[in-house]
Amino acid sequence: MLGGASHGVLASVALKRPMRSEYTYAVPAGMADDLAVGMRVAVHFGGRREVGIVVDLPSSTDVPASRLKSVSAVLDNEPVLDEDLLQVTRWMGTYYGCSWGEALAAVLPAVLKREGGRRQITRLSPAEGIGALDLATLEDRYEAQHRVLRTLLDAGGPLDRNDLVRKLNISLSPIQTLIKKGWVIAEQADAVTDALSGAPAEHRTEPEELMAQQAAAIEAISKPLKAREFEAFLLRGVTGSGKTEVYLSVIKECLDLGRGAIVLVPEIALTPQTVSWFRSRFGQVAVLHSRMTDAQRHDAWKAVRQREVRVVVGARSALFAPMPDLGVVVVDEEHEPSFKQGSTPRYHGRDLAVVRARQAGAVCILGSATPSLESWENARNGRYTLLEMPERVQGGKLPEVEVIDLNSVKMSGPFSAPLALAIKEAVQRGEQVILFQNRRGFAPVLWCNSCRSVVKCEQCDASMVYHRKLKRIVCHGCCAEQRPPKQCPTCSAPGLRFLGEGSEQVESAVQLLCPDARVARMDSDSMHRQEDYERVLGKFGAREIDILVGTQMIAKGLDFPGVTLVGIVSADSALHLPDFRAAERTFQLLCQVSGRAGRGDLSGRILVQTHFPNHPAILCAAGHDFPAFASHELPLREELSYPPYGRVILVLLDDEDQALVDRIGAHLAEVLDHHLTAELVEILGPAPAPIALLRNRHRRFFLLKTGPRGEGLDRARDLLLDFANKHTRPRITVDVDPVSML
Repeated sequence: MLGGASHGVLASVALKRPMRSEYTYAVPAGMADDLAVGMRVAVHFGGRREVGIVVDLPSSTDVPASRLKSVSAVLDNEPVLDEDLLQVTRWMGTYYGCSWGEALAAVLPAVLKREGGRRQITRLSPAEGIGALDLATLEDRYEAQHRVLRTLLDAGGPLDRNDLVRKLNISLSPIQTLIKKGWVIAEQADAVTDALSGAPAEHRTEPEELMAQQAAAIEAISKPLKAREFEAFLLRGVTGSGKTEVYLSVIKECLDLGRGAIVLVPEIALTPQTVSWFRSRFGQVAVLHSRMTDAQRHDAWKAVRQREVRVVVGARSALFAPMPDLGVVVVDEEHEPSFKQGSTPRYHGRDLAVVRARQAGAVCILGSATPSLESWENARNGRYTLLEMPERVQGGKLPEVEVIDLNSVKMSGPFSAPLALAIKEAVQRGEQVILFQNRRGFAPVLWCNSCRSVVKCEQCDASMVYHRKLKRIVCHGCCAEQRPPKQCPTCSAPGLRFLGEGSEQVESAVQLLCPDARVARMDSDSMHRQEDYERVLGKFGAREIDILVGTQMIAKGLDFPGVTLVGIVSADSALHLPDFRAAERTFQLLCQVSGRAGRGDLSGRILVQTHFPNHPAILCAAGHDFPAFASHELPLREELSYPPYGRVILVLLDDEDQALVDRIGAHLAEVLDHHLTAELVEILGPAPAPIALLRNRHRRFFLLKTGPRGEGLDRARDLLLDFANKHTRPRITVDVDPVSML
């Protein structure tokens, strides 16, 4: 190891702080021989002892020896991060506008971000004898306690305390009060290593014969894999075309070469079926997803780093598994917005997967039936290699799509006559039905017939949603809830009406339509624990459920041959959101839901209910025609310099003090106008955000657009970060390449 002549051995340490550079520490002589880049160390910073990562062992520093602090402890016997991950996180920090330390903190399991050993988890359950009568006593006076106890009673089993706090958006106080009362039991427990270890493996044998389109795709990917050369592929295959088999075959070849593989899928906790495919083919597979405890994630991390597991399947953060000799990175359903991180660092898993594969000399496969327009453009201009699979396996046909114009048909609740009839006939034939409604609750709007106002949340610019099972109206922005008012809060008139249909109403309506059918609903209101997802999907796969009603969680990753009918109750719910991707999101979601039907021997049928039957997103989805949709949408994007023809930075200012937000927003506008040229960066704003009030915080936003190569992006990002670091209020969020404008 090298050390400056006057300083001894030095260590450059990255800390989880919004700083533009790392800090240099002196390494005591007794620790110098044990220290290496990629290890964790304990250091003092600002009077606090913190855990950081050694990112360099510089030979000198400009800091006087008298001002250098010393490393307090070396926490590892070997590096926890290799050079590839260090470089990926460095790129991530630079591009997405955070410190290297903040990027590293996103990579490490929580157990490794602190000194000490692994923690136990706290599981909560109702005390024996506690039930509905006790719940009723809390309803009016103790809202938070009421929500906690109700959720625990509905769950039917213990819930992780941290998961419950996140789900209900509450503090620990109401939980602690219920524990003190003796109404809730808290138990400490060690976590099992893999929360999906009990998921049944599908006993699938090697395919008898690959289709020509699959064999061609595998052959193309194998060439750079064997040569240990980076190449990114966009695999566009219609739903049911056998993309998963391409992944499996390429990964097998990767393992035969002695290399490892990472597979990213959206919302892994919702698709145990996907995990079972990989386990049945490769045996031991590490699974990483957001529902894992800290201890589970750490155990999986260690197993990967020690080469005990060579295949990782998981959600966004699985990309950072410390896989030695990484050979393949797969991003399935690469168009999914859930691959974008919602907190610092706000990275996009799809784009970072390409960076990680390039750093490792691996191949990257981006798979989708409906690729993002960014990936499609990258394939068209040669940055990615396009592989297409236009046919379904075993000669299957894409399901027939019928568009129902809601402007010209009579409705019975949420169903038009054609959809109601199709549901009845499918159930009578012993076939299965999926009904998709991308709204939770019973009715999304409570409306006054006298003054025509909508009942809104007092803390948010959002309407209250009626949940019939709860007999309460709930804000989906801040989770506030109350009993439905008997009169209008604005004009005091009686006779408030429920408008619109949520998934809960669709479930109720289909139970009346088909009283003998077995119906289940899958949304975040009904699925409290991971076991709930597995139980419902298991019963649906075993043909113990006839009709499955759900939100977007049923749109992806489900492969059930008994499904012959998919009904899209309202195709318009996201079509007119104030977001330039609204049409793209609608097209993708409709195609993905449609792909759930006709995957077995029986043909499939899709019925789409819409008030906008001639909208290009609806028409192209009905025709399963992605190229046509892209050809229509891309010129509109190009005209306005939106991605993929421009880069975008979203800046959000929010605070409880509206005057402060407006004042600082005006000041930021002056700074940006002064330092950025209009030729390189177009500045829109400040303006009220589409949701202008959220959790009692006023929100204003800017949108900065640059050229397709990001000219001016670095300058704009650095200016924004410097400005944000100088202001503790209002909160300023800088999001590079945002996926939502809301």
